[in-house]
Amino acid sequence: MSAKSQAIGAVLNVYLNSRPAKHALHTAGRLLRGGRRRARLYYRADDPYSHLLAQAAPRLASTYGVEIEIIPVAHPSAGANPEPEMLHAHAIRDAALLAESYGLSFPHDAEAPAEDRVRRAHAVLLERRAPEEQLQIAAELGEAVWRGDGEALAALVGRHGSLSGEWVRPALEANYAALERAGHYQPGMLYYGGEWYWGIDRLHYLEERLRREGLEGGLDLVRGPAAHLASMIETSDGSKPRIEVFVSFRSPYSYLSIPQLIEIRDRYGLEVAVRPVLPMVMRGLTVPRAKRLYIVHDAKREADRLGIPFGHVCDPLGKGIGYCMAVFFNCAVGKGLELEFLRSVMQGIWSEARDVAHVPDLVFLAERAGIGEAEVRAAIEDRGWKEKAKANRDALTGLGLWGVPSLQIGSYSTWGQDRLPLLEAEIARLSPPA
Repeated sequence: MSAKSQAIGAVLNVYLNSRPAKHALHTAGRLLRGGRRRARLYYRADDPYSHLLAQAAPRLASTYGVEIEIIPVAHPSAGANPEPEMLHAHAIRDAALLAESYGLSFPHDAEAPAEDRVRRAHAVLLERRAPEEQLQIAAELGEAVWRGDGEALAALVGRHGSLSGEWVRPALEANYAALERAGHYQPGMLYYGGEWYWGIDRLHYLEERLRREGLEGGLDLVRGPAAHLASMIETSDGSKPRIEVFVSFRSPYSYLSIPQLIEIRDRYGLEVAVRPVLPMVMRGLTVPRAKRLYIVHDAKREADRLGIPFGHVCDPLGKGIGYCMAVFFNCAVGKGLELEFLRSVMQGIWSEARDVAHVPDLVFLAERAGIGEAEVRAAIEDRGWKEKAKANRDALTGLGLWGVPSLQIGSYSTWGQDRLPLLEAEIARLSPPA
């Protein structure tokens, strides 16, 4: 293992195991300041996930007695969000299905809102008010913005007042700078006691924490079926649907998706086609430090919940990625070992600190998946994987997606392992277990 890989792994291991200490430190600080529980909701009126979170926030505040401050922010920086148009289009589609599943409000025919209406909504929220009043106003503004209801928006502006137009952009930029200083990079985030909770997908972690602090209650945000999704994945001839998944060996969320996809494949008898792509930084894109740290921290939470080993990390960037790609395309594809090879190798990278650039480590992980040493040593001499990885990347872009893991099944395509439970629920309705 290289010295750099060892150093990166050591830092991440310390960081991933620091959560209990951070929680205790923030709890002590809160008690010293009088015991009031406070959270910040970083918000954009044109961010679909912010709107869903704003609908749940009043319930969170009233149920657990948490004071939630709404903080409108400017657009994320290019480094934090390298494909803003793709992300926005995906988020609109995704939010409509999430709203349907969670019983929240978001129109299925929504389009990107006009910039002027977004600015006017932010101008209203930049005026100082009591936190509980701001939460209610944010939800109402979001409804008007996303439904394209100019009259309702004008009425809200007239009723509540707004910041003068020339001050809106500087205020939003100052708030985004504060978000970055606090350690994050995206809107739609709740920050409480030193930890980040992105959208309604992560509210259950905040609820668990509040219960550990001795509070009682429940938001009753229970995920249910999404009828629109069922129609998107159902095949016309009644055959079992096929899942295509785009992954990266350097993506912890890709790693978390693999055991879940294996279970879905085996339980329902589905075909799962795997298409690896290069990590973002090997495609010339930068990833800010705050983003890297949040991703591994959140992945650790998710891994613990799913019972997937995670935390002893060896960064595969560089030669290790090339070796993994070469072995995948030469030794796993066509032999029914694609998912098994990914599971073994990614488990080695993300929970066993195996250095896949070190051939003996790579051989061990490949053999665990049923691929022999001679095959591995022959495969890593091949460079043909680069064109195949590029073809996969082009196919991913053709779906209007950019990150991993991304999934396509029927006419439904989505980004993120978070959508696998929703997807499986609909697969179960259409295809009883095999």
